[in-house]
Amino acid sequence: MWKRVGRVMLTTLANMLVMIMLHGNSRQWWPKIPFLSLRNESIAEHSRLLFNMQAVVTVGEAALGKFSPARRRPRLLMLLALPALLPLLILFGRHVLRLEEKKLEIYYLSMVPTLPLAAAIVEEVLVARKEDAGMTRL
Repeated sequence: MWKRVGRVMLTTLANMLVMIMLHGNSRQWWPKIPFLSLRNESIAEHSRLLFNMQAVVTVGEAALGKFSPARRRPRLLMLLALPALLPLLILFGRHVLRLEEKKLEIYYLSMVPTLPLAAAIVEEVLVARKEDAGMTRL
């Protein structure tokens, strides 16, 4: 269990670091990364940022030999689901919760750790279910 918790935390930290690096803003000192960084502040660009963030972390894990075949389907599901979920979360904050200005900005900033953490937890649960199902077949 602690191994899974550690993996979730490391994956979340890696995702947050990559998200910050790829997001880019006028105050950062490193250059934007071509094709991966945001081009503007639209919802579609932020969805693309989430996809790129997870893709970069996945490639990094594969390069380090930490990406097992059991994680392929769960990660693919998260690569598709998380960017698709972002516009719904943004619209929920704007129109259902009716957040404005400062509160809306806090809501957006709270997604920086929350979305990668949720994706890592869901992925870990799916991998655990897959492993448990494999054990019962034996």
